[in-house]
Amino acid sequence: MENSLAGEKTIAFSIAQEILSTSVNIPTIPANGTKIIAITRQPIDKIDILRFVKLVESDPGLYTRILQLANSPFYAEMDKIVSLRAAITRIGLVEIVSSVCLHFFQKMLPKFPDIKGFSYDDFWSYSWACAVANRRLGHPNLGMGVLPGELYMTGMLHGVGKLLMAIHNPHEFSLCLKKARELKLPLHQVEKDVFGTTDAFVAAAVLKSWNLPPNICEGVAFHQMPELAPPEHVTIAGLTQFAYVIAGMSGHGCNGDGLGMDLAATYLGQLPKLKFSEPEVQKRLVQEIMNSLNGKSNKVTPRPPEPQVKERGSKKTDNVSAKTPALTEPAKKGVFGWIKSLWS
Repeated sequence: MENSLAGEKTIAFSIAQEILSTSVNIPTIPANGTKIIAITRQPIDKIDILRFVKLVESDPGLYTRILQLANSPFYAEMDKIVSLRAAITRIGLVEIVSSVCLHFFQKMLPKFPDIKGFSYDDFWSYSWACAVANRRLGHPNLGMGVLPGELYMTGMLHGVGKLLMAIHNPHEFSLCLKKARELKLPLHQVEKDVFGTTDAFVAAAVLKSWNLPPNICEGVAFHQMPELAPPEHVTIAGLTQFAYVIAGMSGHGCNGDGLGMDLAATYLGQLPKLKFSEPEVQKRLVQEIMNSLNGKSNKVTPRPPEPQVKERGSKKTDNVSAKTPALTEPAKKGVFGWIKSLWS
């Protein structure tokens, strides 16, 4: 098994290098981007807000869009927001941090032409859903010991390999999607037959070239098979697999898989004496995450919608049973759709 993994990683590294040097123009992460990533990985209550504000203000485009979000119909108030500090107060630090991460990585990664069964919209919708679900799984109440910020980025970036392979090898990748659909197989299993490796390993190779933290890179690399991850990275890989399955249940976007997985069949779902293995806990988690996803946006799309927003989102929080405390604060409705419209 170790020889097989080593071979798949070698092939993935080769594919990643070929992609980065020939067909896909991906710049290196700028200095301010590295600093933003370092800050957003921290627990929300540990973030140095003054430093974070200065970094965001150093990017005029990002700063302007945050202010546009704060003054959007979803947060309409009497007073117009003109500072980032006021925007954080109105929107909340969690949403601002998530928005910054999303904007940053979308700006870094290229678009790709739609392939049957896998479109640009589907890709980012699913990535967003996985990121939101993964961040929830990092709540201290579950005691998994992984930073929610790292989980959010791992969920957001788990499918980067699919995006790159769709650009660099559209014909072969399209065949993988078709075969996975027709034979009802996991996409990564078909990719091994066609490419000799998986999109997750290709993604991890690219993320390592960006010098992203090992926990994020390995969480992405092994989210399809957490049991094979290095011991120190098993938890983040397992959590990301769990979030990946929940995202598939949500109906947001498409992951290209021909075979869905039950939560009980995930790595964490099968571990005894773990909260994730309890059906009632799984049910509660799914309900909370679904409420959060649906509350943020009825339709997530990275391309700009019509200029006028038809419905104004509610500022009320989702109702959760008193017996089932929410793991994180509920999100405001329609926020993500508005963010996407600003950053497209």
